[in-house]
Amino acid sequence: MDAFIQLVPGWDNPVFGVQTGVWAAFLGIFIVGMVARQLAMYLLPKLLRRWTAQMDNVDEFESSARSPFGASAAGLVWWKLVEQLGAETAREGAVVVLPATYEYWLTSFGEATFLIGAILGLMRLVELVEMAVLWWDKDGTLDGTEKTLITAMQSILRFIILIFGVLAVAQAFDFNLATIVAGLGVGGLALAFAAKDTIGNIFGAVTLLLDRPFKMGDWIKVGSAEGEVFEIGIRTTQIRTSADTVVTLPNARLVNREIENFGKRRWRRYLPTFYLDLDSDSAAIEKFCRSIEEMINKNPKTQKSGDSYAILSAISKDSIEVAVNLYWDVSGGLEEKREREKFLLEVSKSAGDLGLNFYEPRVRRAVE
Repeated sequence: MDAFIQLVPGWDNPVFGVQTGVWAAFLGIFIVGMVARQLAMYLLPKLLRRWTAQMDNVDEFESSARSPFGASAAGLVWWKLVEQLGAETAREGAVVVLPATYEYWLTSFGEATFLIGAILGLMRLVELVEMAVLWWDKDGTLDGTEKTLITAMQSILRFIILIFGVLAVAQAFDFNLATIVAGLGVGGLALAFAAKDTIGNIFGAVTLLLDRPFKMGDWIKVGSAEGEVFEIGIRTTQIRTSADTVVTLPNARLVNREIENFGKRRWRRYLPTFYLDLDSDSAAIEKFCRSIEEMINKNPKTQKSGDSYAILSAISKDSIEVAVNLYWDVSGGLEEKREREKFLLEVSKSAGDLGLNFYEPRVRRAVE
């Protein structure tokens, strides 16, 4: 490299204590690094196309992943070329001189750029874990348990990448890792006390993943917070409420609180009561009850037919009460509402066919 440096006119003239030819070499190294950056940003989407083709936000993912890997490629070129320049100028009899201070800071900067870019890029590539699971999964559809495990795996991988990345960057600037570790040992008690909430949340996440009181997609209630679980992280769990707001719950809090999980219900119980006029025919009421039980038994969306019933439960001063008990075998709230609608329409039709009228207080007062 020093042969090219000596081709620069006036290469031996010092500027800020560095030969002009060395400044030209710095410029050339910088340009080569920027070319490497553009090349990496161009090739990365093509290399990942097989995996990213299934992603919904593929454009956003590629744009956010290309930049850090491009910076990493540039940093690698800067690091290695400055290192090579320093090795050449350090040999015996060399006329080109690279000051040790410049070499230290430029190689450290290049290595740090390479490492930080790689860390940020790998954190983005963690999202491909979901694509890998989809490729491996036979039905091609992720259930709640799989989504939970994917989220947990992604959080753990990001945490590991961050820890090792920080240590690698510290080593790039020649920090003594043994001293750092020893310092952490001495100040470990104070650090643990200061970060007790964060540590508690991390252990809470581990506990949630082992006990699995809920999974992604479950509708849960924790204290006054109620909603659908859509994110389980290392530190927090996020739920989306019925008002479409997001509630963030620390994992340490979830471990020590009662969690009501509506997603684990084996069935959904329905207990409607129908109020009939007092002058309703008793035989028609009996037929009405039997017809409701027949509806329940024939409905493919109900279960526990042995525990289901429709009976005349009370005669009050205003109406005759028919109590119904049934169990829906449905997967979601919207499906349950639709089945209820079908059931209530059939009940209304049955009452009309039998000449029965539902009790209406305003009609009663008008007659009186």
